[in-house]
Amino acid sequence: MREPLERDSEIAHIRGALDAATRGEGRVVVIEGRAGIGKTRLVHECRELAKERGFGRLQAVGDALESAMAWGVVRQMVERSVSRYSGEIREKILAGPSGAALKALDGAALDPSEAELARTLHSLWWVAVDLSSTRPLLITVDDAHWADHSSLQFLVYLSRRIADLPIALVVATRPPADNSGPLAQLSVSADRLLPRPLTAEALGALVGGHPEVVDALHAATGGNPFLSGVLVDELAALGLPLDEASTAEKVGTLGPSTVFRATLGRLPAHAVALAGAVAVLGTHADPWQAAELAEVDDLPAAVEALTAANVLVTGEHLEFVHPVVREAVLSGLGPIARASLHARAAKALSEAHATVDRVAAHLVHAPKGTLPNAAEVLRKAASTLLSGGDARTAAAHLARAVDEKPDDAGLRAELGRALLRTGDAVNAHRHLKAAAQGLPDAELVAAAASATAALEGPAAAIAELTEAIAARPDGESRLHLEARLAVFRSFLPDQRQTASAHLSAYAGLAGSTPDERTLLGLLAQMGRYEVWPHDEVAATATRALANGAYLDDATGSTDAMVAWLVALLALMAADGVDIARHEIERARLKVRAHGSPIEFAMVTNATLFLNWRCGNMQAVEAEAESALAAVAHEDPVSEVVSLRATSTHFAVYAALERGDVAAASAFATAFDSAHAGARQTMPMIWLHEVRALIALAEGDARRAMSEAYRQRDAMHQVHVDPPTIPWRAPATRAALLLGRHELGLELATEQLELARRWGAATEVGAALRLLAHADPGSRLELLAESASVLETSPARLELARSLVDLGEALRVARRRSDAREPLHRAIDLAAACGSAVQRTRAVEALEALGDRPRRQVVVGAEALTASERRVADLAATGRANREIAQELFVTPKTVENHLGRIYTKLGIAGRRDLARVLA
Repeated sequence: MREPLERDSEIAHIRGALDAATRGEGRVVVIEGRAGIGKTRLVHECRELAKERGFGRLQAVGDALESAMAWGVVRQMVERSVSRYSGEIREKILAGPSGAALKALDGAALDPSEAELARTLHSLWWVAVDLSSTRPLLITVDDAHWADHSSLQFLVYLSRRIADLPIALVVATRPPADNSGPLAQLSVSADRLLPRPLTAEALGALVGGHPEVVDALHAATGGNPFLSGVLVDELAALGLPLDEASTAEKVGTLGPSTVFRATLGRLPAHAVALAGAVAVLGTHADPWQAAELAEVDDLPAAVEALTAANVLVTGEHLEFVHPVVREAVLSGLGPIARASLHARAAKALSEAHATVDRVAAHLVHAPKGTLPNAAEVLRKAASTLLSGGDARTAAAHLARAVDEKPDDAGLRAELGRALLRTGDAVNAHRHLKAAAQGLPDAELVAAAASATAALEGPAAAIAELTEAIAARPDGESRLHLEARLAVFRSFLPDQRQTASAHLSAYAGLAGSTPDERTLLGLLAQMGRYEVWPHDEVAATATRALANGAYLDDATGSTDAMVAWLVALLALMAADGVDIARHEIERARLKVRAHGSPIEFAMVTNATLFLNWRCGNMQAVEAEAESALAAVAHEDPVSEVVSLRATSTHFAVYAALERGDVAAASAFATAFDSAHAGARQTMPMIWLHEVRALIALAEGDARRAMSEAYRQRDAMHQVHVDPPTIPWRAPATRAALLLGRHELGLELATEQLELARRWGAATEVGAALRLLAHADPGSRLELLAESASVLETSPARLELARSLVDLGEALRVARRRSDAREPLHRAIDLAAACGSAVQRTRAVEALEALGDRPRRQVVVGAEALTASERRVADLAATGRANREIAQELFVTPKTVENHLGRIYTKLGIAGRRDLARVLA
């Protein structure tokens, strides 16, 4: 088959994408153009080129009817790759990536939660990774403008993570109507091809004939290849030869609509009826089902007439020669005839026990009352759509279901919730309020308040919930509303004191229900921010976490996962690290088995805080890099921005402890560049502290003071002042460097008072050390007390800092013998914590005493970065690259690259030597 005419540039781009995929550099190509311009031909050419190169190939074609079926295009790809086989071969295929894809889709259909979509997308991404592990993979989707929303989201997800995979993704579509939808997002990372109409010269080479006829055809079709072919067929049917100049006069009287009407007009009635049935049933229509729907007795004759007229192509299924033909057939049917055919199709499919989503796709276009159980069919289909992230189509299904059963309050409630997920708060509120009147359900009242918050803000939702609570007696339903009220209050700084008083009333809850755990989690967060006694906060957080129950509550909701995380952070801030460690390990196992990148990053953020609290800076560095990599391609919603801010915060800490100020600054700059103008969140406020620390490390005390005060002001605006991320510490150091000793002493004294009010040994010990720097007269006593207090805390790095300062102070006081012990201990602690800065300080202090401490030589395993060491440790246990990648939420190629660097640094040939070298 010869290459398409005047498509050299497009084919060169496609060849380039395939060559890049062969090298392991994934590419995305979007072929965009109007109907008939030749997109399908380019997709076919791409598949042929990939076949010549030995690519694995997955393909799908979008279909207008299937656009209402979650994961339709993805299922089509997978099922096509399976359907060609049977017996043992089929079973073997289903035991691999294809079976994993189908399991992921079936699992998603059972869980319509928001979090399930992210998990499913990640599972499908792994299927693509596995399919491309033995040979490069080509994925093509034609007519993507008709693809279902769920599948389009997967294509976007894949396109953002394709760079180091041997995959070429080629998508053909008409220009997207929505500039912010998935197709528009797909174009961002794509090589976008825009096939131009054929020139008159190319059209002449394609169809032949007299130059005047060719010019007339070109003028009539605008150089559209498909429409030109249709007109040529029509001229042949009318007996008008292409090589006679007089034919040119006739071309102008023809047009696409005229042609389609004339084509169908020459066909027998039973053929026209069959064409209508095939158009309604959609892509890959079953011939016998179409014949039954069209009430055609002589199916072979009707099919023969349609194929002869170049309307259909035959095979195992019936398909139109081009989507344009199908659209013309549908428009020719008229709305009543279409609705009638959809009704008959819904009945036939229901009797044949077809899937609910396929039946529902026809029901939404059929008259009311088509099926007695129409509402239930639509409801089930909507649930599957919600699991695939297509809230808009799900809401349309539920609206149609409400038309069938307008008095069903439960249906109306589901519609309201679906509308909330689409962002249509106005109609969501209307339906939820109506449902709440029919069902005295606290969850519906709470959901209606969520709609109110979206419409009028949290303050209006608070008023609505307060009124609803006052009208209810005590009990579980009232407690549910109290929990939602507490959540809404947590958004408003001016509600902080009211919220505090409200939550304090629930301090005695046992944490035995989800609502109790929500209230206790918020109470623990409030206690941390308002500096309640740390042991009270730890006890409250422990009851909220309820030995893993709070984590189970969070399944299916990112918001609930955030609530779990803040309760856990409150516990660790109160030095409750042992309980937190068990909670985090449980969460890691859960996310590793079935989680999304965002959930992984949330658990990793908790791990970051734990390791920082305990002083394991090597782990902090590795975890921070992992979290940032996991959410690198996620949309910058507030949760993701907060996760990036926290990970950046700890990445800066780790870099500063290594003494790498440039790396620390690069982390902060990267965050600022990516999120300039983002809505302020708590973790973004804390970033002022690390910016101040960077400024101090660079010797810029004035900038450090400015950043510290910016954190102070932002914290005061929301009425919080936790000692765990203290603005006063860098401000004190900056003030002392600037010669403002009275200010430094004042700030350090305030910090110690705050730390004593909190009561956790970590903060008290750190604050005593800070005050020692501001109060030279009491320095030795304060440093000795700081080290003594920190001995009882989990914060080993904080203890190392105090021991270095104590040893140095003793040396300056000429108590040389007393100075040696804390300095030697500080060296060991700093090395164990991975703090090159503190170790160097301790070594230099000992050398000033005349000692010769053993120099730390960076060789072997110690030369590995934290991330490399993590990969090396996992590989040494026998884990394959894929297993390591899954655990760390990275690609196998990333693991492979890490291992290459590890082998070079360790001077070994491969993983067989890892365990020996790392021992």
